[in-house]
Amino acid sequence: MTTLSTALDVAGASQRLAATSRVRLPGLLQDGVGALYDAVTDPGMLWMRAIHNPWNAEVPVALFEAEPLDEQARLIALAHEEATDGFQFIFDRLKLGQARAMGLTIPQPLYDLHAWFNSEAFLSFARALTGDERIAYVDAQATRYLPGHFLNRHTDEHVDAGRLYAYVLNLTPDWRAEWGGLLMFLEAGEVVETFLPGAGTLNVFRVPQSHAVSMVAPFAGVPRHSITGWWRTTPPPGGQG
Repeated sequence: MTTLSTALDVAGASQRLAATSRVRLPGLLQDGVGALYDAVTDPGMLWMRAIHNPWNAEVPVALFEAEPLDEQARLIALAHEEATDGFQFIFDRLKLGQARAMGLTIPQPLYDLHAWFNSEAFLSFARALTGDERIAYVDAQATRYLPGHFLNRHTDEHVDAGRLYAYVLNLTPDWRAEWGGLLMFLEAGEVVETFLPGAGTLNVFRVPQSHAVSMVAPFAGVPRHSITGWWRTTPPPGGQG
């Protein structure tokens, strides 16, 4: 059963969040990080390749990688061209609420985590950390950043989405800064703070806030895995977040 660590300094973290609009909480879980990491690295895990496009469409990674190599390279080159001066991303994900609604068979710890995030115990923790009683729902997606994957600067602001705070629960053990995949916060185009994706660490930040994930290096020893999403006023349409 997933539980919060009894060693968390919620009061101190709340003060830091109020002062800077972002905070790291190492060792969020009493246990269960290993089970979650095993779940997202399970060979049978279903991943969707996410590349920003006007249709908000994703394709199963297996289908993307079944395309001829020159077609894959063409699509990636187009994404890189758009990323030069605009918003773009390439990474793999699976939206857990959507997966449940579709009846997909994925490792049970991921469904259990989504349910726990929306338990009164966790929602009470989120409200205590932020001081925001409006938090009523937590959506979640498993994410995987392979070498070459990235997420350009953006603010997470979305009209009528009810997003109050964004979060990242990092899962990959022993991540090295030089591998990239760093959560960077920007002000006036400058990086003002960077969070290393340490295993079991929860990053929380207020929306809107400019941030990006740096490209994962080709020499990264393992993929960067995490659970990400938003603390919201209401569920997304259809509850499929």
